[in-house]
Amino acid sequence: MQDFTFLFMTSGRDPGIIPRNSQLPESDESCHTNTQSMEWVNNKTPNLKLPRVKDVMVNGHTVKVKFCDTCLLYRPPRASHCSICNNCVQKFDHHCPWVGQCIGSVSLIIIAMSAFFVYVYF
Repeated sequence: MQDFTFLFMTSGRDPGIIPRNSQLPESDESCHTNTQSMEWVNNKTPNLKLPRVKDVMVNGHTVKVKFCDTCLLYRPPRASHCSICNNCVQKFDHHCPWVGQCIGSVSLIIIAMSAFFVYVYF
């Protein structure tokens, strides 16, 4: 019975969807150099080039973040774009057909609790 409760809790919560940008992010001054990772972004602005991968400093470490063409944003680390939901999801694991949404940072905790109760009671 608790498994159904956790199933409904998972299907009713936000999995960690990252809100989309309505416009392109502003480019840095360093983006105007020609490198191999430069591409046109959806042909929306023909004179603006954004790098596909950008280096960002986080707690003194350099982290590479990727640009999502659909959501028009640089995704944080461990975020991925779900082709079924058409959203970027924080700590994306997979798209679950039984729940009907992505399993991400928030819903992963509920799935782990459900697996724990299955293990304890069976």
